Amino acid sequence: MTGFGRAEASEAGINVVCEVKSLNGRYLDLDIRLPRFLYELDSSLRKILQEKLERGSVTMMFNIEFTGTENAPDININQALAKTYLDKLNHLSQSLNLDFRDPFSQIIRMPDVVGNAEKTLTEEGKQCILKTAAAAVEKLLEFRKLEGKAILTKLSEASEEIRRQLHIVESEEEPRRINLRNKINNSVAEHVRDNIADLNRLEQEILLYMEKWDIAEEKQRLKQHLDYFDECLKREPLGRKLNFISQEMGREMNTMGVKSNHFPMQQAVVLMKEKLEQIKEQVLNIV
Repeated sequence: MTGFGRAEASEAGINVVCEVKSLNGRYLDLDIRLPRFLYELDSSLRKILQEKLERGSVTMMFNIEFTGTENAPDININQALAKTYLDKLNHLSQSLNLDFRDPFSQIIRMPDVVGNAEKTLTEEGKQCILKTAAAAVEKLLEFRKLEGKAILTKLSEASEEIRRQLHIVESEEEPRRINLRNKINNSVAEHVRDNIADLNRLEQEILLYMEKWDIAEEKQRLKQHLDYFDECLKREPLGRKLNFISQEMGREMNTMGVKSNHFPMQQAVVLMKEKLEQIKEQVLNIV
């Protein structure tokens, strides 16, 4: 399920901002983007995410600023390298007969003379980062819950619309039966009435022909799938289960559309399939 969470804190000499975003995915795919000095926290951060999230492509990012002296990185000054630069520049100045003015300002800007040591964090700073990450994940879950309520509304509306179209299919069955019977009677009267050798056999063939277009079983199974779908929505919905149910509903709709052989019924089936596609799209957002 998509979502976003952000948390920040100032503690133990650091300002921490943690952002977590998630996209749809079949599995839990974690992308934790840490500066080098925080690599040791990777496993702890993964544990926080795995305990709260089941699936999705999740990205966690940090922005950390040092405000106190306890965590501030030291500055390294390479005195041996600076002396070497001084000797070489003095030698160059004498060789070219040029004045070497303000040697300090020149040497201090030379490569690798001044550099930052590896940043380190106190235990309090590390705990601050972990707490901020956990808070960002909670914000992500709150975002997902709000989105989940909106998705639940959309799924319920789509299910209700499918039921409405199924009712239209049922209301058109009698007109379809009359049209089909008239079509068969007209064909028999026009082409084979004078050559019928066995009326009983003809009636049997007509009954078999009409049974091919019967959709009673498809209607019953579709209603059962809709009932189960709505029941799952009232409980804690699972995306995979709802996806399987929607696949079963699609099979019944396909068969119903083929067997209907009546435009108003086929039109209703098309509208049912349209709502079913909306259901499948929304189900992908459910864990």
